[in-house]
Amino acid sequence: MINIILALILLQPIEVKEYNLANGLKVLIYEDHFAPVVSTQVHYRVGSYNESSGLTGISHLLEHMAFKGTKKYGPKEYNRIIEEAGGRNNAFTSIHRTVFYANLRSDRYEIELELEADKMQNLLIPPDEFIPEKDVVIEERRLGENDPHQNLFEHLDLVSFSYHPYRNPIIGFMSDIERLTRDDVYNWYKKYYNPANAIIIIAGDVNPEEALRLVKKHYGNINGKKEQDILFEEPPQNGEKRFELKKDIRTPALAIQYHAVGLNHEDMYAFDIISMILSFGMSSRFEKNLVREAGIATTINTYSSTLKYGGSFSILGIPQKGIDIQSLEKEIYNEIEKLKNEPVTDAELKKAKNQVLAQMIYEQDSAARIARILGWWEIEGGAWQNINRYPEEVQKLTKEDIIEVAQKYFRKDNRTVGYLLPKEEK
Repeated sequence: MINIILALILLQPIEVKEYNLANGLKVLIYEDHFAPVVSTQVHYRVGSYNESSGLTGISHLLEHMAFKGTKKYGPKEYNRIIEEAGGRNNAFTSIHRTVFYANLRSDRYEIELELEADKMQNLLIPPDEFIPEKDVVIEERRLGENDPHQNLFEHLDLVSFSYHPYRNPIIGFMSDIERLTRDDVYNWYKKYYNPANAIIIIAGDVNPEEALRLVKKHYGNINGKKEQDILFEEPPQNGEKRFELKKDIRTPALAIQYHAVGLNHEDMYAFDIISMILSFGMSSRFEKNLVREAGIATTINTYSSTLKYGGSFSILGIPQKGIDIQSLEKEIYNEIEKLKNEPVTDAELKKAKNQVLAQMIYEQDSAARIARILGWWEIEGGAWQNINRYPEEVQKLTKEDIIEVAQKYFRKDNRTVGYLLPKEEK
C-alpha cells in the first residue's frame, strides 16, 4: 500500500498549458515525454443532463452517428484511417460530456485533430445509416433492461431524483429512443457540436506551441456558439422512498441511495473516504463485519458519485443464501449508525486516505487517462486546476469531519431503498 507521504510525492500538481481561441474553443495541453504517444481528445459539453423529456438518449445516439460519415469521409473511413496510422480510437457519452478520442504516435496526432475538426463541421447523419444504427442502440438498451442489477440502479435514480435530469439513463428510455428521428439528432448536432461548446485536450509527447498551431490550423475558422446549461434544482427529500422490482432471478439484492454533493463541494472528500472505510478491501467494515464475521452477505459495495450539480452515495448488498433482505438492510444501517456516532480509528482513517490517494495515482498512469481526468474536472468540476487541490483536501480530513458528513447526509428522510426480488413462482 502506498503511504500518504509517498502518495503526495507522486501526486505532484498536474501542469497544463491552457489556451482560449477567439471562437470560444478551450485547449488544454499536457506535456509528457515518457512515451512517444499522444492522446487527442475532444470533450463536448453535452450529455444526458441536457436532454429534455422525450429526447432522452439523443446525445448517446449522436455519438454513434458521429462515426457514420461526413462530406469528406465515408461511414467506415474514420476508424480505418486511425487504425492504418497505428492508433486506437473510441468515444463515450456521460451525464455532462460526449467525448471522442484517439491515441496515436506522437508524429501522427494531427490526423485525429483533422478528423475531429471535420466531424465538428460536416457530419451528414445519413438517413440510410440512421435506422440501422438506432436499432443497434435499441438492442443495447434492451440488453441493459435485461440486466437485473443495472435495472435496479436505474430505478434507484428514477425514484431518488423526482425532477432533476440525473434521474434519466444516459442511453435514454426505450420509448424515447424509438421515437427519435434523424432530424432530431441532426439538430442536436448543430446545437452542441461547435468550438465554444468543446474542449480539446492534447496529452503526451507534444510540443505545446506546435500543438496549439495545429489546433488553430484545423479549428480556428470554425464558428462557435456556447450553449449554457439549464439549471435544475431537486427539491430536498423529506421522507424515505422505497420500491420493489421483481425479476427472473434467484438471488435478491438491496440498493440504498442517499442524496450527496457535487464536485468541489467541501464534503465530497469525506464521501470518498467513507466509501473506502465501508467497503474497500478485506478489512473494510462491511466486508469484515457483515460478509466474513456475521456471514449475512456475499458482497456489499458502495459508490460515491460526485457530479457537476450534485451527487449520491449508494450501497449495493447481496444477502447470503438463507438471509432475508430485511435483516441485511437492518445490519447495514447499524454500521451506518456506528459511523455517525463513533470516531473511526486512526488506522482506518490512515488506510482510507492511502487508498484514495493510491487510486488517484493509478488513474493518472498514462497521458490518455490524465487527458480524460482533465476533461472531467474542467467540465464537471468547474476548472481542471481543481484536481490539484484534491490530495491536500483528503489529507486534511479528520475523524470529526467523517462523523459530521455521515450525520448530515445518512438520514432516513434522505434515502431511497430498492429491493430486487425473485418473481413469485406460479
